[in-house]
Amino acid sequence: MLRLLIVEDEQLTREGLADLIDWASIGIRIDGLAANGLEAVQLLAAQPADLLLTDIRMPVMDGLQLIEEVRRRDWPTTCILLSGYGDFEYAQKAMRLGVTDYLVKPCSPDDIRSLFVRVAESLREERRRTDRLKGIESRLRASVPHAKSEVLRQWLRHPPVVTEDRRLQLKQLGMSVAFEYPLVIAVRIDHRSLDRYDERTSDVKLVTFAASNIMKETLEQTLMQPIEIVLEQDLLVAVGNGLFEWMEEKVAAGAAKLKDNLQRYLRLSVGIGVSDPKPTLNELHEAFREAAEALEFRFFLGASVVYRRDAERWKAGALPGRLRQAEMLRVEQAAIEHLRAGLFAELLNDTEAWLTAFQGEYTQSREDIHGQTIAFLSRMLQTAAEIAPPGTDVDADPARIREQVHGVDTFEELNGIVYRYIRSVVEALQSRKPMKRKVQQALDYIAERYNESGMSLAGAANALFVSSAYLSSLFKQELGVNFLDYVHQFRIEKAKALLQSTDLKIQAVAREVGYFDEAHFTKTFKKWTGMLPSQYKKETQL
Repeated sequence: MLRLLIVEDEQLTREGLADLIDWASIGIRIDGLAANGLEAVQLLAAQPADLLLTDIRMPVMDGLQLIEEVRRRDWPTTCILLSGYGDFEYAQKAMRLGVTDYLVKPCSPDDIRSLFVRVAESLREERRRTDRLKGIESRLRASVPHAKSEVLRQWLRHPPVVTEDRRLQLKQLGMSVAFEYPLVIAVRIDHRSLDRYDERTSDVKLVTFAASNIMKETLEQTLMQPIEIVLEQDLLVAVGNGLFEWMEEKVAAGAAKLKDNLQRYLRLSVGIGVSDPKPTLNELHEAFREAAEALEFRFFLGASVVYRRDAERWKAGALPGRLRQAEMLRVEQAAIEHLRAGLFAELLNDTEAWLTAFQGEYTQSREDIHGQTIAFLSRMLQTAAEIAPPGTDVDADPARIREQVHGVDTFEELNGIVYRYIRSVVEALQSRKPMKRKVQQALDYIAERYNESGMSLAGAANALFVSSAYLSSLFKQELGVNFLDYVHQFRIEKAKALLQSTDLKIQAVAREVGYFDEAHFTKTFKKWTGMLPSQYKKETQL
């Protein structure tokens, strides 16, 4: 039972508060009644209460002075204010003093009961959390590393409870991080990197353990400070300290080095999210939320390392004209109708508009976008299978679609999957039709000059004596792909052959196929294959 002290100078009101409500039914018992703040302080000094319901205006010591005294003596009492309509300024001050809630007179017994049901449950939940923390602390001597991880997880998930002293816990646990200015670096391993382990739990745990060791060693070297590492949900989380004014370059170098080391030693590609520093460890849950949110924005931004401020800038600069759900459904229907009519250029244009709509405003999660994409592709492939000539093979396996879509880590990779499916559909439906002469000439032109850095739609159109718009439309209609995407896919296929059959370095392969910026080549390769060139090279040369 929670103990309640009622403080009210009017006797009838005081006794009515005690008698008109069935306090026992909500797990509360009346521990005392007081006519003013001074009487309440004397009662609390003799027997502290869990809950305090006090009026504002009272003789001797009013409600605000009582609450100030409770706070000064550091009594663990949850305070609730009973105020009149004219007491708004007093109520505001009370809220600043840490009052949990307030009731405005006159109020019904049902109003009072409802408020105390909510407050009592919140207090019980806080105590349950406190008990869990105490349980963790009691096991410290038996298992300090485990207890340290459990406490860190609690801090990452929740703000501190009233009785919690994190500075003291740091000392008791022997944690290496400081109390002030914590920041969080969260790492998520890309889905494809774990595919080779066939979901064998022991192998995945071993790889995760090795990754956490590499993470700790790398970040401690580059940040030049102790780091705590913990596994939270599906993320490897590093907690360090420092303000960006003097840590920014070190954090950037550490994140880049960590990404390289995980790829080099474990063949893992990862996404990294970095929070803003927070004033103290009491706000660690906010830092973790920021780092995890930054990781979610990696899907849209495509970068391997995303800072919280990058995510905020992306949200602030998002395109204002996002298509509404009804409009997106209209575009989907138009795409299906164009597919049925054999208007493949229009199908591709509709799909480009549909994909662009997702980037207009950050209102949908990655899971939502995955689900809509799977539904759209399944519908498109089913339609293609229905209209395809007999004997034409259209891959419409929904399980394969789900696997591929859920395996992507960025929105750009998702685009690549959608466009590859459209190209395969158009190729299947056009397989028995002769290719237009200008398209074949354009393909020959690309095959001869694909490794030239200046390859462009305008250059190919000039060579074939047609307009860029005509050649672009022709490509979409005949091949189901736009000109530049075809060039990129052609180059990537050539790069894959070189990676399989030669010992050329990645930079050399990139130049051989027409990319003179290795970073651009790597990003393009991952978009169209779902893996990094280095991953592909190692896996195909085993």
